[in-house]
Amino acid sequence: MKIKILFCVVLISIFSATSIVTGHAAQNSENISSDHVTVYYFHQNFRCINCRNIEQYAKEVVEQSFVNELLSGRLFFKAINVEEKSNEHFVNDYQLYTRSLVLSLVKNGKEIESKNLTKVWEYLRNKSRFQRYVKDEITDYLNKL
Repeated sequence: MKIKILFCVVLISIFSATSIVTGHAAQNSENISSDHVTVYYFHQNFRCINCRNIEQYAKEVVEQSFVNELLSGRLFFKAINVEEKSNEHFVNDYQLYTRSLVLSLVKNGKEIESKNLTKVWEYLRNKSRFQRYVKDEITDYLNKL
């Protein structure tokens, strides 16, 4: 019985920590800043290894390099399946033609700028170059807040 309780506590702790780091917990009404940057990873139902790597590498950058921004609500990471009915609009909104990593700059609650980070495909075979590129682009967007 004690082992089951301990196991549940550990799982809840892990889920809570992961949720905070990826920005999900920071998205409650208290922490959403009207000025923020969202890092979107857009994918479809079928996800090849390259597509999974793009998401993983980008998420690692966000979680490791921008902890304070995540916790403050100035930065969010969202993986979105554009084949889900409620998400289909993103294809037109961002002119998506493949799996994509897009930055969205929001000021006063309204998106004022976005950028599709197309070089993620070029740098996919070099994780450190990929992550440096993504980190630099996110930093540039955060500096515009």
